[in-house]
Order: sequence, then C-alpha cells, then structure tokens
Amino acid sequence: MRGKGKKGGVTLRAVLIGLAFMPINVYLVVQWETVWGTQYPTTMGIFFNAIFCLFLVTVLNLPIKKFLPKIALNRGEMLTIYAVLLMAITVSGHDFTQTVFCTLGTSRWFATPENEWSSLFWRYVPQWLSVKDDNVLRGFYEGESTFYTAQHIKGWLEPMFWWTLFLTVMVFTMLCINAIIRKQWIEREKLTYPLVQLPFEMTRDDSKGNFFSNKLLWLGFGIAAGIDIINGLNFLFPVFPQIPLKYNLGEHFVDKPLNAIGNLPVQINPYAIGLAFPIPLDLLFSCWVLFIVWKAERVIGSVAGVNLPGYPFPDQQILGSYLGIAAVALFIGRKYLWQVLKKAIGVRSDLDDSGEPMKYRTAVLGGLLGTASLVIFVSQAGMSVLFPLAFFLIYFAIMFAFTRMRAELGPPLQGIHYSGPLQLIVAAVGSRKISQQTLTVAAPYWTFTKELRNNPMPFVLEGFKLAERSDIDTRKLWKVMMLSSFLGIFVTFWGFLQFNYKWGGVGAWRGVAAYTVIERWVTRPAEPDMTFLSFTGFGFIFVLINTALRLRFLWWRLHPLGYPLAGYYHFEKLWFPFFISWAAKWIILKYGGIRAYRRAFPLFMGLILGEFIMGSVWGILGLLTGKPTYAFKSW
Repeated sequence: MRGKGKKGGVTLRAVLIGLAFMPINVYLVVQWETVWGTQYPTTMGIFFNAIFCLFLVTVLNLPIKKFLPKIALNRGEMLTIYAVLLMAITVSGHDFTQTVFCTLGTSRWFATPENEWSSLFWRYVPQWLSVKDDNVLRGFYEGESTFYTAQHIKGWLEPMFWWTLFLTVMVFTMLCINAIIRKQWIEREKLTYPLVQLPFEMTRDDSKGNFFSNKLLWLGFGIAAGIDIINGLNFLFPVFPQIPLKYNLGEHFVDKPLNAIGNLPVQINPYAIGLAFPIPLDLLFSCWVLFIVWKAERVIGSVAGVNLPGYPFPDQQILGSYLGIAAVALFIGRKYLWQVLKKAIGVRSDLDDSGEPMKYRTAVLGGLLGTASLVIFVSQAGMSVLFPLAFFLIYFAIMFAFTRMRAELGPPLQGIHYSGPLQLIVAAVGSRKISQQTLTVAAPYWTFTKELRNNPMPFVLEGFKLAERSDIDTRKLWKVMMLSSFLGIFVTFWGFLQFNYKWGGVGAWRGVAAYTVIERWVTRPAEPDMTFLSFTGFGFIFVLINTALRLRFLWWRLHPLGYPLAGYYHFEKLWFPFFISWAAKWIILKYGGIRAYRRAFPLFMGLILGEFIMGSVWGILGLLTGKPTYAFKSW
C-alpha cells in the first residue's frame, strides 16, 4: 500500500536544478536531431542526455553527502531533477514539437506553379496557426538572418502561442490518463518498468550499497566507453583504427526466396544489450524470435508468389497490434476502471485516491475536458468535428498501448512507420469522403503521428513509478512535470527559430513531406483501403489470440508485446543485442540463480552508462566545436 503524506523529492532547489539543465538539453536535441541528423536521443525509450545529467548530479552529490550531508540532495530530489528533464526533452523531440514546427510555413514557401499548392492549400491554412508573411519566412528558409527583429518576432508570436497551448493541453490529457491507470499498473499488476532501473540504481542510498563502488559496473562502463572513444577518434581522424560493430548477413541472401529477407544486420550495441537485460526473459525471447517470424513472413510470401507492394504490411500490422494491446489492457483493468468511474461520479467505490497524483474525479474530468479542448481547437482550425474526435481517440489508444509496453517490456525504442491515426482514418473512409479543408488542416497532425517514436505519456507514468519507489509526492511532481513540458515546448520553438534563421530550412523536408501526402489525398481521391484495414485487423487479432494462448497455456512463451516491436523497421538493429542479452540472462539464471543475476546486473548497467556518458561527451564536444562528432546511435 502506498503511503500517505509523502514529503520528499519535489523541493524548490530540485526543480530549479532540473530547469537549469533544460535549455542546454533542448538546444542539443534540436541540433543533433534536426540540424546535424545524428544521435536522435528522443527516438529512444530512455534519453542518454538525461542520464548524463543525472550522472553529473549524483557524482557531484557524493562528496557533498560525505562532507556536508545536511545540504546534499536526497534520492527523491535527484529523481525529481531527472523527471523534469525527461518531460522537457520528450516534448522537444523528433516526433513531437519539432515536427509540428516544420509545417508552419511550408504551404506558403514551397508553393510553385507546378505543384499548385497556392490554390490547393492557402485558403484552408488557418492564419493563427501558420506564418504567411514572405518577409518573415525568407530568413527562416534561406538563413543568414536573425530571429531578433520586430517583424520576425511578431510574425511567429501568434502561431507559437497557439501551438504551445495545444501541445501543453495534449500532455495534460496524457497525464490525466496516467493518473487514472497508475494504481492498476504499478501497485496491482506490479509491472516491471525496466527503463527506470538505471536511474533508480544510480540514486540508490549508500546504506544499501553504493552503485558507483561496484567493480562490475565500471568494467561494463569501460568496455562501452572504450569502444566509443576509439570509434569517436576514428570519426574525426580516419587514420585511427575502428572497432566494427555491425555486419549485414542479408548480403549473403541474393537468390530467391531468401533474398526476400532483406537487411539482416548483426549489430553490437552495448547500451542495447544493457537495456535489454532487465526485461523479463519471456519478453526477450519473444522479441528476437518474432523478429525471425517477421523475416519468415517475407520468405513465405516470396515462395507463394505474393506480389502485393508492401507485403507483409508490417506497419499496418503493428498499428493493429498496438490497438489490440490497448484493448487487452483495458479488458484486464476493467473492474478497476469501473471503480475509478464510480469514485469519479461520487458513487461508493472500493478505491482510495488520497495518495494518488490527483483525485480520480479530477483526472477523469481533466481527461475528458482535455480531449474536448483538443477537438474544439482542431475544429476551430477548420476540420469537421467527427474527424478530430476519431483522430484523438485513436491517438490516445496508441499512446495508451505504448505506455503499457514501456511499463511491461521497457523497449529501447517504439514506433509505427507512417501508419498512425490519420492514415487509419483515411484508409477506413477513403480520402474522397473527407473535405479538402479537413485534409489541409491535418498536415501538422500528420507530422507528429507519422512515426510516434517519442511521446510524453510513457515518461509521465515512469515518473510516477520512480516516485512510488522513492518517497516523492506525486501531487507536486505532476505539476512540476507540466511546468517542465510547457517550458520545454516554448524553448524548442525558440531553438528552432534560432537555427533556422541562422542556417535556413532546418527540417523543412518534414513539412514538405506532410503537404505532399495531403496533396496526394486531395488530387487523387481514394476509396477505403481494404488491404490496409485487413492487415491492421490481422495485427489486432494476432494480439488477442496470443494473449488468450498465454492465459490458457503455461508453456506458451511468445508474448504479444513482442510482435509490434519486432516488426518495427528499426528493431532490425536491435534484435541481435536482444538475443545476446537473452542468452546471457538465461545462462546466468539457469546456472547461477537469482543471486548470480543480481551480481551481474551492475555489469549490464555499466554498458548503458558507459555508452550514454561517452555519447553525451562527444555530443557536447560537437556543440562546442560546431562540427558533427561520433554518434553511437544513428536512427
């Protein structure tokens, strides 16, 4: 049972330290991901730059704790700093604020007589959500200018305000959903939350053993950091030797039907091996086995002579799988959710919400009002009401499933490639039946749902999990997380404007891609896409059947969460690290038991920490020198 009256963690100094780290982190994220196209920290399930900042705080806190214990930070304060950073970084991410910003002047600046965007889009793009002044856009897209002129600031002020408000409300709605499901997933089902293990261990009290005094930790740290140092020097000075970390086995499969396998990289990512180690063994097994199943689908299709472009439609199957995961999670928690609803409407309930982040009535009302506000916002921009209602219901269902996967599996990445809620709606009703105005207004929403690799909802719940284990007052924490989100969105907009007026057209391709998709839907109206819907339905049914088999047969080892993760195209870089971690964990548990697993655990945490710290150091050196540096992660 969670204690009441928790006091620790959310102090003024912790909040100020977290906010002090925020600008440099957001600035780095935008530069890495959009200006240089390297590192991509926000496409991961855990942000290495946030871990780097937490590492600095914990290491600097060690001598303070020894010599000036009264002013040293406690665990709750350090994890509050981490939670503040998580929210600021995630909202600044590659598939969130950044993508929306890339569309705000696209339809105006990239209109040509050939594409006829002026006649297709201009009259439908809301003035208050975009920039239509060519004098303001010229410096933004051509560079060699500055944002700090009265004309430029005035031109961007209104759309910045409205989009900041929109994205902040969206984060708040996700937070309310998390406040509702927190008790069910954290206290009742006791999901494992593998991605919180590292920050939790880093801030562990000395009375329970200092995490940083473990020799195996530093062995893992040295291995990972050493590899990155050598390869980083090779990046800057090619004459320096390199440690190769990947090899594509797919190059050997050149004849039919095995050439259908495509890329099959065997890649050694120390951080991925470390991140996979806390994942439950059956989930690890499911991920790499189901990756092979996905490849087998391609080979079987080649043998059978299937000639459908896009077969086996992994993105549509993944979308259906996530919707299935959401449905299963709702079904499992149906009794609890019924009690929440009763509590919210004032009917007698078995639940006590006195220790929750917010009262259930507040959370339910906040979620409903937040969703309604988003629908009204988009409707005011010009969409028909039913479209945004369907859009946000699907979007939050996917985010709900992502959050469930992160809580149970803790994958290093998540995503759906170009098969988000917008594509599902168009596939279901056909673009022919959707008005041109609705489709045009949908362009910015296409950008932040085309991949869905980073979103705030899982990070909010992971913050609540850290709070549950660390005596942090969640009623204060959620308010601080919202403040961090709001400021993070604002700073991201500011950073984007800085870079664009200096370099010109940073990330412009994302806006062009969005309007190109909308142009295709408008100029080539389509009927419902039954192939899209069929494979989405297959993914949904696969999850339901797999869940039923796990509940019915104890020997059934495949976990439904592994299917959408293994099918995601970036997972091909991670399947082999997952296999290595599974094999190591299986051997350790089989021959050494749980005690051997606990002894080995710091070694794998060291692999993560070493790569994250050295990767951050290279990134900071790049910022100081103004030149790209080695990236241990390139997707």
